[in-house]
Amino acid sequence: MNRELLKYCLQKIEEKLGWVSNDLWQNQDFDLLSNQIFEETGVKLSITTLKRVWGKVNYASEPSISTLNTLAKFIGYENWSALKNGHQFTPSPKKRQKMRLRLKPIALFGALVLVTIVVVGISQRPKKLDLSQVAFGAEPVTLGLPNSVVFTYDFGDNQVETASIQQSWNAKLTFDIDPDKEAATGIYYYPGYFKAKLLANNQILKEQDLHIRTDGWMATINHADKPRYLYDHELEMDETIRLKDHVLEEIHNDDLESVDLLTFHFFDDFEATPSSEFVFETRFRNTYQKSNGICQRIQVLVHGQDGVFLTPFSIPGCTSDLYLITSGESHSGKENDLSSFGIEASKWTDFRLEVSNGKAKYFINEEQTLTKAFETDLGDIVGFKFRFEGAGELDFARLSNRGQTVFYEDFRDSGL
Repeated sequence: MNRELLKYCLQKIEEKLGWVSNDLWQNQDFDLLSNQIFEETGVKLSITTLKRVWGKVNYASEPSISTLNTLAKFIGYENWSALKNGHQFTPSPKKRQKMRLRLKPIALFGALVLVTIVVVGISQRPKKLDLSQVAFGAEPVTLGLPNSVVFTYDFGDNQVETASIQQSWNAKLTFDIDPDKEAATGIYYYPGYFKAKLLANNQILKEQDLHIRTDGWMATINHADKPRYLYDHELEMDETIRLKDHVLEEIHNDDLESVDLLTFHFFDDFEATPSSEFVFETRFRNTYQKSNGICQRIQVLVHGQDGVFLTPFSIPGCTSDLYLITSGESHSGKENDLSSFGIEASKWTDFRLEVSNGKAKYFINEEQTLTKAFETDLGDIVGFKFRFEGAGELDFARLSNRGQTVFYEDFRDSGL
């Protein structure tokens, strides 16, 4: 690996972010970067991986090609090879000679400019705030979705010029607040476990965990920033959960190149179940039969407080486009053999995920098809999602920990 090229890539990423020097980055900054990379590339690089790349954690081996490809994509290149082919860092002998000749007449002027830049940079450096005086809290006003959250804050004696609240990893969900007031509100349209951030003078001061729970099971169709909620009369829940036929016809347009995603959500305060040791079992099928959803993609997501286990499925011919996320660590179907997740998606599929001792074991129809090691701890399990390309049906879901059932749903005698 060309370390000069990696250095250049990281420099471009820092320029794109416009943050303070990476010497000052904290864990929360790497978390934010991880989420921004995921938002733009569809690949989730763990906080640990990013720290290794930036030299914050000692590690003997070099970054994987998957990691390098993702970093290159984040700054606008197709992959690492495209970045490598587009840049040469060693000037030719003639160029080196010309550079030396040019440098001599302007050396003094350059030094003066450099000193000026350093002085101006120091003068513009953000003032350090006393974090011990800063308070930040968040409380949902109800149960279910959409849900407003009351944020409370106090900057103490700190001199704060500008302040804002970022509602989640998505930087687009940021709004300005009045530093002299004590409260503000924001609205959440999707359930999940979020880390809201309090910012002032372009610095992240505090983070607050925020669990937006569902009131039982809920279903949505993705529509830009705000979902289309599906209500009781639009769903069947007699031994399985699925869309009613007339609703399917109403919400899908055959003229579109791609089809919307149907998602079943369940988020709650479960009995403490660590993401490092659990078993999740379920059965599902994709019921969409139109050409704009030909791959019949399905995603099963088990959410922890700090990330996700995302298991993707599709018909066999589409597995190259799949992304597997194991405890926040991404594995692309372009660079990994994920063919075992190619299924007859319109038929019922049994899936079991067993996690323990730093390994995730994947079972499809009772056959173990893959084992992935991981290092990142995602905290406790907080919820599940089932995403279907077009439409799908869910038969049951079970979460267990050390042989004890923590959660079970078979959609018999239950309601939304």
